[in-house]
Amino acid sequence: MDISIKLDDYKLNVRTCAFIRCGDEILLCEHKDKDYYSLPGGHVKMGEDSKTALSKALVRELKEELNYDIRQEELKIVRIVENFFTYKNEKIHEYLFVYLTVLDKSLYNGDFKNLENDNITMNWVKEDAFILLNVEPGAVKGIISNKNIEHIILK
Repeated sequence: MDISIKLDDYKLNVRTCAFIRCGDEILLCEHKDKDYYSLPGGHVKMGEDSKTALSKALVRELKEELNYDIRQEELKIVRIVENFFTYKNEKIHEYLFVYLTVLDKSLYNGDFKNLENDNITMNWVKEDAFILLNVEPGAVKGIISNKNIEHIILK
């Protein structure tokens, strides 16, 4: 069960995603029904160990969505984004854990497909184009210039 809990007038979500680089390109999810892009990832499941679950959840999500096997050792946490926003008239309080990984060029084939959702296509985007796109949350764009861990609060 995903950690997504309705409390009073807020929904609390815990999610994880990957900032995946290969050379000067970044892998993004393009949503057919939305006007923004996002990094690949998903919800953390209830009961996953608090110390290591986030990277395990990301490994699971990348396998489910992209059929890509990644090892936990390849992931470096670079952002914790505490995000307050409204989606479909619902107030959301979300904790997003963002991990950086660099894909070996020998594995790159430019052809990732989202296996869970036909409304999402996976696109490799050049770094200079990434900066110009509407990527949510926008705070992930800073990873290009600063790969150190940061806690960001967006209200």
